[in-house]
Amino acid sequence: MTRKSTRYFVKAGISVAFFWMLFSYVQGNELAAMLDRIDWLYFILSFLLVPVMLSVSCLKWKMLLDVREPRIPFLTLIRIYLIGYFFSNLLPSNVGGDVVRSYYTGRLINSQSYSAVCVFVERFSGVLLLILLVIFAPLLRPHLYSSPYVIIPAMAALVLLFIIGWVWSVREPLKLPEKMMNMFFAGLRKVAEKSGGRVLPRALLSCENFGHALFRKLTRFHEDLIGAVNVIRKDGVLLAKLIVITVFFYFLTWVNVYVSFLAFGVHPDFLAVCALVPVIMFAAHLPVTLLGNLGYFESVFVFYFVLIGIPPAETLAMGLLLRLKMMCLGVFGYLVYLLYKYHRTQELAQLEEFARQSRARPEADNRMK
Repeated sequence: MTRKSTRYFVKAGISVAFFWMLFSYVQGNELAAMLDRIDWLYFILSFLLVPVMLSVSCLKWKMLLDVREPRIPFLTLIRIYLIGYFFSNLLPSNVGGDVVRSYYTGRLINSQSYSAVCVFVERFSGVLLLILLVIFAPLLRPHLYSSPYVIIPAMAALVLLFIIGWVWSVREPLKLPEKMMNMFFAGLRKVAEKSGGRVLPRALLSCENFGHALFRKLTRFHEDLIGAVNVIRKDGVLLAKLIVITVFFYFLTWVNVYVSFLAFGVHPDFLAVCALVPVIMFAAHLPVTLLGNLGYFESVFVFYFVLIGIPPAETLAMGLLLRLKMMCLGVFGYLVYLLYKYHRTQELAQLEEFARQSRARPEADNRMK
């Protein structure tokens, strides 16, 4: 069994474990009762929010791509975004949705580098606002800061925000830390050589390789960040539009969760939902399992909404509705992928190769002048 297959099986096992934990914690008759209480008006409204949120994300992405010619039609970007959803949420592959979007749009505008920058800006602007919301959104219900499950993510987000600012402001922020890491491992190698054993040198080699891989990713992030800043720094109007659209998207995420609760006759405090959802999204996007964090995603929602007194069965029903909507988008994306005019028999292999090259690239070539 290859390392790749082993990783898939491990993540699949973690997904099963999370669902087992959820369904052992929630009685089957409780969940069935929630399904019997479906309010079809809010259920349908919940599904109608999906294309709105997708369109808002695509609009922000299109604004970035339209800085340069040729301009891609909005409906084409919708199709590409849906294909990305298929790869992210239904296909157990190393090819993520961002890679797919970058690959297809890069072919359409004849510039993979600029396409990668636009995908990065669209994604990073959302991540940056999410970090700020994790820190400040609980102010809507200040008592939530007394929970370690809220204050610890808020502190982690604050540290992450500081690191992002430092990486952006310093010209070569990783040069000194990487040099110190090399010196540290050089000293450990000397100790390992004197010990005469084989286990310690192998363990050190694995740790050192992991460290270098981490620094390559951080270096790429730094260069992508500089490229992203260069795209928007001379256009204040574009920056303002990006901020407004990003804020509106997160407002829609709050409404999405709230309406999904209403679909099961649950009426949570809307401000409490606004306070908790950013923290949940921050925790739920750790790459723990396959297929859009199947199982883990739902578990995080159940865990956090208990803090505001919502029973697990009610939150699990809401979380399963969110999962159903994600899967429907993925299925629709699969149909679009089959019909997309640039689809070829070798397309999946080409996408996987593109993903490998993107991860292995030591120096990003997407720095925009």
